[in-house]
Parts: sequence; C-alpha cells; structure tokens
Amino acid sequence: MTDHSARPSTLTDETGPVHHPPARFSVTKLFDDLPCTHRSWAHGGKCSFLHGYERSFEIEFGCGELEPKTGFVIDFGDLKEVRALLQAQFDHTTLIAADDPHRELFEDLGRSGVIDLRIMDHTGMEGAAEWVHDRVAQLVGERTVGRVRVLRVVARESRKNAVVFRAPDPRDPR
Repeated sequence: MTDHSARPSTLTDETGPVHHPPARFSVTKLFDDLPCTHRSWAHGGKCSFLHGYERSFEIEFGCGELEPKTGFVIDFGDLKEVRALLQAQFDHTTLIAADDPHRELFEDLGRSGVIDLRIMDHTGMEGAAEWVHDRVAQLVGERTVGRVRVLRVVARESRKNAVVFRAPDPRDPR
C-alpha cells in the first residue's frame, strides 16, 4: 500500500519559486491503457461502490522558448518517466480516499495482496487530473530546469466523460 496523497513541493531554485514566461508553444501527449478501480465513498449513489475505468490522460506541455538544439517543446521520447509514474499510480490499482471510512479494510486487502492499493485525497477523475498535473509538472519542471510546464490535463474515464484541470496561472499569488 502506498500513500500518494501528499502534494509535491513547488519547483524552486536558489532564489525562490521559479517563474515562467508565458507559454508561446504547446504540445499534447496521450497516456492511456491505465485500468484501475476506485470508489467515491461520500457519493450517495452507485459511485460509492467499487467500480473501474480504463483511464487516460492527455497532458498539454508548454514553454516560452523551444529547446535550442531540437526545436521541440519537449521530446516525447523523454516522457518514459511520466508513463512509469502514471502506471505506478493507475495501472491495475485500487484508489481509495484518505478519509474513506473503510480505509482500514482496504489496507488489509492491500497487505494481503488482494489489491494494489493507492491512497489519494480524491479518487474521482477531478482528483486524478490534479494529482497527474502536480506530479508531472514537478517531474518535467525538474528535467527541463523549469523551461517546460504542464498547462492542462484532460482526464478521461470513458470516451463520453472527461475532466479538464488547468494549471494555475504562475503570476497569480493565490
């Protein structure tokens, strides 16, 4: 069982938080084939039961200046760590909210090897989209020394339903 509810730290350098120029260029990359199960225990309907989807995440990467040697926003070949991060969290796993009243039961199932448990703040697609944004933004920001950032994440639970998480404006002090 892995507790993945904690948010990563803000990207900083020796002078403080890294501030980004406006994104003039952007590209998107689709990460799919991520089947997992979850429950929204506080929901009054069927979503309070365990149910699953094959999740997919379309991530938009942006930058103010292209990488000088390649002319790319980001080399898609360099996103293997992103794919591995998403697989570790969402590939054949069970997502349970940190405040689920049956968390102990799910932790027992995880310890016994019945499920591959992940604990999150929010297990629905909104929470997944924010989780993906925060972790991928940290990873890509570190790998590109702040040149590339994640602008948005489109999280899909099916071809009919999607959630869009947009990155906070780095100029907004909130």
